[in-house]
Amino acid sequence: MKKLPLASAGVLALGGVANANGWPSQLQNVQDYYAAALAVNVGEVGGNRSMTSTGQEKSASMRGSFLGFRGVANVNQNAGANSGLQNSVAISYVEGCDCEVASPIFFGPPRGDANSNSVAVNVGQVVGNTSENTSPLLLAPGTKATATMDGAFNGSTGLVQVNQNAGANSLMQNAIALTRVENIRGIEQDREAWAIAVNAGQVTGSGNHSTDVKHTATGNILGSFNGFQGAANVNQNVGANSLMQNSSALASITYCNCAIEDLSTTIAAAGNLSSVTGNHASASLGSAVVGMTNSSNGSTGVTQVSQNAGANSMMQNAVAGGAIYQRAN
Repeated sequence: MKKLPLASAGVLALGGVANANGWPSQLQNVQDYYAAALAVNVGEVGGNRSMTSTGQEKSASMRGSFLGFRGVANVNQNAGANSGLQNSVAISYVEGCDCEVASPIFFGPPRGDANSNSVAVNVGQVVGNTSENTSPLLLAPGTKATATMDGAFNGSTGLVQVNQNAGANSLMQNAIALTRVENIRGIEQDREAWAIAVNAGQVTGSGNHSTDVKHTATGNILGSFNGFQGAANVNQNVGANSLMQNSSALASITYCNCAIEDLSTTIAAAGNLSSVTGNHASASLGSAVVGMTNSSNGSTGVTQVSQNAGANSMMQNAVAGGAIYQRAN
């Protein structure tokens, strides 16, 4: 897995070598570029049972973090039992050079081929679930679960994935696949870019069960992701037996409109497949609240947010975008 980014970086370095005329220092009439990235998560949390009682509190918080961040960030925070949190990023990038024809070509017309592919996959299962948050005595304090994101990722740029969980028996996944082909050189140009991000998860088994008595569940996103630019997947969960997934696939090609034969193909696919089955939930003398305040203001790009404070819930979102556009002269 660690060799893939190094291989892609090697392709980038090779594709970027040129002389003053826009051609490689060693004249070539055929150039092939290829970059591939693969990120896969497979996890299972099985045979689960979670019980909390009088006065038990659990919380996950992120405050004033990743301000002005640039790059790729995967963040998981978990304060709940029997939970699986996964995130996956695959990035592939090919950068060519200008396609000026500045001198006679003696070895046939120059040709440039570029392929860039990215795949990000999550597969997870949380099975055989039971969750009980109870306070048997009438005057005794209840239980509490809190997930808070406050003043995080403001003014940041790039790819960000965050999972926050304070609930039991929960699976949270997010995946981003990004593919980019920049300018390449040649009279005949073929380009292909595709990105695939897939989530498949199941919270099941003999059946899910959740009992809450005097239990308070709260999820808050406050003043976060303001001025953010890029792609963000955020999951926040404080409920039991819940599955939350989000997936983003982005593919783009830039061409120069200077080739006699110019072929471009871009494909983006983002999918979610999940099942939460055999559910039972009861709650009394408590509360379940999620909130988002003063967040994602002035942001640009793709943002997907799921917030859940209820039991036996499934939340999914998916984005797929493909673009082919001409470079501005």
